[in-house]
Amino acid sequence: MSGPVLAALVAQAAPLVACVLILTGLRRRPGAAAATAILSVTISLIASVPMVLAIAVPNAPMLVEATWLPVETGGGLAFGVMLDPLSTTMALVVAAITLSVMVYSVGYMKDDPGFARYFGFLALFAWSMLGLVLSSNLLQTLVFWELVGLSSFLLIGFWYEKPAPAAAARKAFIMTRVGDVGFLFGILYLVRALGYATIPVLNVAAAGGMLDERSASIAAGLILMGAIGKSAQGPLFTWLPDAMEGPTPVSALLHSATMVAAGVFLVARLHPLFLAAPQVMEWLLWIALVTAVATATMAMVANDIKRVLAYSSISQLGYMFMGLAAGSLTAGYFHLVTHAGFKALLFLASGIFIHHAHSNDMREIALKDPRSQKSGVIGLVAGGAALAGVIPFSGYFSKEAVLAALHHAGTPVLVLAYLGAGLTAYYTFRMVFLTLTGPTRPDDATLAAPHLHHGSRWMATPVLALAALTLVLGYLGGFLARRMGPSEMAEDGPFAFGPGPATALALVAAGIALAWAEFGRRGAGRIGFAERIPAIRDFLGSNWYVDRLYGATVVRLANALSRAAKWNDHTVLDGASDAVANGTIGSGRILALLQTGYVQVYVAMAVTLVAALAAWMTAGGAP
Repeated sequence: MSGPVLAALVAQAAPLVACVLILTGLRRRPGAAAATAILSVTISLIASVPMVLAIAVPNAPMLVEATWLPVETGGGLAFGVMLDPLSTTMALVVAAITLSVMVYSVGYMKDDPGFARYFGFLALFAWSMLGLVLSSNLLQTLVFWELVGLSSFLLIGFWYEKPAPAAAARKAFIMTRVGDVGFLFGILYLVRALGYATIPVLNVAAAGGMLDERSASIAAGLILMGAIGKSAQGPLFTWLPDAMEGPTPVSALLHSATMVAAGVFLVARLHPLFLAAPQVMEWLLWIALVTAVATATMAMVANDIKRVLAYSSISQLGYMFMGLAAGSLTAGYFHLVTHAGFKALLFLASGIFIHHAHSNDMREIALKDPRSQKSGVIGLVAGGAALAGVIPFSGYFSKEAVLAALHHAGTPVLVLAYLGAGLTAYYTFRMVFLTLTGPTRPDDATLAAPHLHHGSRWMATPVLALAALTLVLGYLGGFLARRMGPSEMAEDGPFAFGPGPATALALVAAGIALAWAEFGRRGAGRIGFAERIPAIRDFLGSNWYVDRLYGATVVRLANALSRAAKWNDHTVLDGASDAVANGTIGSGRILALLQTGYVQVYVAMAVTLVAALAAWMTAGGAP
């Protein structure tokens, strides 16, 4: 067994071992549980480094498989490990972000009674996500895909004793399962058409024309359903803002580089198949574009800092899909990598303020002297600048790569994409100004400022590390392009000059200036232009009424079907079984009347029956 493959197996196995140890033997030892989980992911991170260094040649994956289920048409379904530039880079990103979240969680979750269980669930999630990105077969991918969904359900609903987290976990689980049905059917369709679902072989077949455009479109369209559900794209996006009911470190983990990015990774993983289905790519482009702009408008009126970040995650996932749909694997994947760093940073920084102010509301946080939390301020400003696309932070480079990939997509697409970039800058710095500026209550400030939370060092360290990372990740565009293939990027440098970047930077500057005028300057009204009209504020704040539409259609239909099933169960099925039972009981009671216990009565009845039978036969009733 080669070194990189062994490293991949170690990277996957370590979190699984930690999960089993924590949930079976360390539930009463929270310190040991946290140490075990952190050690396991540290091992995964260390093991990911030689994988990245060893696998540097595009289009030459290292594949180790064992056939699990033979298929008559050839090939078969197998489980194994696939190492290529895409999977190894993603494994490194997942391990790094998960480790940061675990270290941060030691401080954030220190006093929680479910501390050990929490780290067990984190380890389960790490194993599931690493298994997903390193899978060699689509069936294996689906298995880990569902395990990611299960562990996300457990983490979102971690505080299950509260109604809101429990409801959010159910909503996330159900809505993502809707898309997963399509993913399953897409795998089955490919197995029927080709006889196998091994990813590199499938990609070669799709690129070589072994699937006609119709078959490729059917398979890609079905698989895209799973990606849309997991990555919260329209219309299956409303579960993600509600998922903010989970602990803040969970939000950072699930909604930066891992769970919600799994859909983007799936499309990137099967990019040759999607390129063979141009109509599906067109659908994906418009779905992602509309979702990105729509959720950006929703973020403009939200006051819960985590919901703002949730909407921004959906919007930025849309930009990743846009890059992939435009045909640029590097652009979409590059934005995934940079987004992982700055979005985890923003969530973890927001957690510092939430812990400090005991509120998610940015207006309440502003009253509690937020600038006393230095690491939180650094993280929020650096992460916000990266999200908005301010040069030289990482988000600028990856977003420019996506916008450059869209230049051949037509004027309407470009206009909406640049509009989304401007809105992103506006709502991001609305969040920054609304959180960090404004009136401060002196009594709250004097009480809160000298007393930092006992876990502040655990929380500050990963925030500062990720803040520094946002200044580095943007320069990896050329490195990623060379790993993905020579045709992916014309130039190695991350900088791009011309009318495109100039337009984007002008829109970013305009968005920041508007946010400063409305929320940051002295004497600002601290209310945005979209919030001044109640009807628009309610429309945007209610997710464009998408949840109401679901309530009036899907939920109402489901409730009607449930009531019909209940009536059928209670009236028809139970009624029929009750009638049989009651008839049996009634006939038994009648027969019981004949059971007198007197032998002479039984003899008399037998003689009477024999006499009656003889009379009937004598009268000619029988031949």
